[in-house]
Amino acid sequence: MLDAGSSAAHARSVLTGLEAEGVAPPSLVVLSHSHWDHVFGAAELGVPVVAHTRTAEYLTGIAKLDWSDEALERRLASGEVTQFHVDNVRQELPAPRNVTIAPTDIVFDESLTLELGDVSVQALHIANDHTDDGSVMFVEPDRVLFVGDAICESPAGGFTTGLAFPLLDALLAFAAEHVVEGHNDTVMSPTQFEELAGKIRMAGALVERLGPDEAAILAELGEPQDEDTRDIVRAFVAGRA
Repeated sequence: MLDAGSSAAHARSVLTGLEAEGVAPPSLVVLSHSHWDHVFGAAELGVPVVAHTRTAEYLTGIAKLDWSDEALERRLASGEVTQFHVDNVRQELPAPRNVTIAPTDIVFDESLTLELGDVSVQALHIANDHTDDGSVMFVEPDRVLFVGDAICESPAGGFTTGLAFPLLDALLAFAAEHVVEGHNDTVMSPTQFEELAGKIRMAGALVERLGPDEAAILAELGEPQDEDTRDIVRAFVAGRA
């Protein structure tokens, strides 16, 4: 299983769905990074957890946190988390909130390949703006690339060309047939992913050339502009700021 879901209930819904389809439950779970909405369901799965070394370290710290409403408000007031984070935790995990963090059983530094009979899964750590412990997974022979949140902006809302451009190079090199994001219902085709990568490169290059002037950049792009392009431009502008 790639990522564990955002709560025990979330993970249980996946297990129930697999059972309904006559599919065996997972024997391992590989985590793309340590953010709560990707890891809180791991304990419910009851299987060994695989993660990057830094993800494992972060999970140790997360396991010590108080997740009560009062603790969330304290972290919000101190600037440790955003209102968006607090609202989403409360929605997914109504109070009283009991969070169990599964420990990591298998860790890797750069990459790890799991041989699963006729299927192999390569987990690869790649630096990205969203988190410094991010990993992607590549499934053969179907050439499915699971990117988690690697192509999402930073928690502060920013992209940087120094991280985004090498990330895109690495992801495109997989020549995946299917690209799956952590927060997108649509499985992207190679063409769709290449188009997205092109938008990211174009926006980043314009911000590098014109500076963090959103109006000037959008004027340079001309019309029409889709919402994805505008969001990406804003992320690079935020990254420069």
